[in-house]
Amino acid sequence: MFVVVLGTAAWYIETQVNSSSAPVRDRTRVEVTRYGVDHGRGHRTAYAEYVIHNDSAPGPVTYTVTSGFGDDDPTAFTKTVVKRVGAHGSHTGSVRIPWEPADALDGVQVLDAQRTAD
Repeated sequence: MFVVVLGTAAWYIETQVNSSSAPVRDRTRVEVTRYGVDHGRGHRTAYAEYVIHNDSAPGPVTYTVTSGFGDDDPTAFTKTVVKRVGAHGSHTGSVRIPWEPADALDGVQVLDAQRTAD
């Protein structure tokens, strides 16, 4: 009997007392997993691969994600995508932009991620 009561108390503390009260949007993750510059067909193209994790939304959600290319001023070169992600799912994709600077791409970051319930 003691073990059952102790186990129930541990479950209650973990799921009820320690549960996050943060808004769902704060638990949404967008990660840049890889980036670089392609030299193909006479054009230079900067690319970034990303993953959107919809870990906490109860249903499908549409995400608008803006990525910034370059560390010096990432707002100078941006690309925005809109993707729908199912409940507790993830989406892997990539974005590309023409890349004229002669120097290498020194970083890609997520500048903004907005979420709209479907």
